[in-house]
Amino acid sequence: MFSVLSNKNFRNLFLAQNFSLLGTGLATVALSLLAFDLTGENAAILLSSLFTIKMVIYVFFSPIAGAFSNKFNRRFYLVSLDIVRAIAAIGLFFVNEIWHIYIVISIIYITSAAFTPIYQSTIPQLFHEDEDYTKALSLSRLSIDLENILGYMLAALILIFYDYKSLFIGTSFGFIASALLILTIFLPKVTESEAIKDIRFIGKITYGLKKYTVLPELKGLMFMNLAVSAGGAMILVNTVIMVRALLGMDEGALPVAMFFFGFGSVLGAILVPRILKRYSVWKLMYFGAYTISIVFIMFSILITLGVFNFMLLLIFWFISGFGYSFVLTPMGRIIRASVREDELSQLFAAQFSLSHLCWLLMYPLAGFLITQFDVIVTLFSLAIIILLATVISSGYIKDKNIHH
Repeated sequence: MFSVLSNKNFRNLFLAQNFSLLGTGLATVALSLLAFDLTGENAAILLSSLFTIKMVIYVFFSPIAGAFSNKFNRRFYLVSLDIVRAIAAIGLFFVNEIWHIYIVISIIYITSAAFTPIYQSTIPQLFHEDEDYTKALSLSRLSIDLENILGYMLAALILIFYDYKSLFIGTSFGFIASALLILTIFLPKVTESEAIKDIRFIGKITYGLKKYTVLPELKGLMFMNLAVSAGGAMILVNTVIMVRALLGMDEGALPVAMFFFGFGSVLGAILVPRILKRYSVWKLMYFGAYTISIVFIMFSILITLGVFNFMLLLIFWFISGFGYSFVLTPMGRIIRASVREDELSQLFAAQFSLSHLCWLLMYPLAGFLITQFDVIVTLFSLAIIILLATVISSGYIKDKNIHH
């Protein structure tokens, strides 16, 4: 898997992603502490509103970024966005009013919505072989999971010696390091086809989204986005309720549970390139989705029978991590195999937008179900959503006999 790091352009782009993710991880911790500093016990309301704004911005601004991306030198485009994010992160250091947070964070979210899908659409242009591209996707997935862990560890270390606002400086350094690394990269120029050149700007914004309504493989991918967001939302939103309220455990149990989920996801990402040598992308993704749904159904049955303890939670979340990674990691291969190279920016922007729309729907649903009913109903309901989404997706692929 690590052999693709011999490609200098990908290696530096990969390192840029890691510095960017590390900075974002520090910002997440600092933002939580800043919210509590400004609002006290109302911090949860402020944070939930910020995360909602984040999802809305990602849904609506990513397609616009995709329409713009091919009009500029891609390296200049990505570096400029990193610089804006670095400046905005420094601005958080001076925030002392709630409305300041909304303005600065919105700038960071908008630039991230423009940066991430274009970064993702650049990777397939660096590799001609599917096997190498799969390894690159696995490394990218691996770095996201590892940085979630390392980001919290680094934040804890910094907070021993400095005030939490110093974390925003660390965030800025992460974006600056990303920009400097991207400056060392040669990115292939994307030449738009005449068909895309003739499309008006508004049409380019919706170009990728329209592809998702036409191509059967992208319709199938859309429902897989729904499936994985339903599984992820259950774990990310409700683990704290299961650990603290149902099991009555202390605060330290939550990061342990999330670590097991993350560890499963890391191992899953490592295995993806090997598995795809024998099985198709779609088979792996469906296996991952079915795995999560079966875990949720088994868990709900065991809780109904009164068999529920922390060790079972760790085992089930570890297995769910594998399924989560099996669905998410190879998605880029579906997109690359479905469209021309000059369409990748619009398609990855559409994928970024639509996937976050699914999360925007599933986050509140997961919270609503466990609040209004109980964990049994929540697990079973989300498992059904995963199953239905996966079956519908497989219908599009089976009808068209599509294999990757």
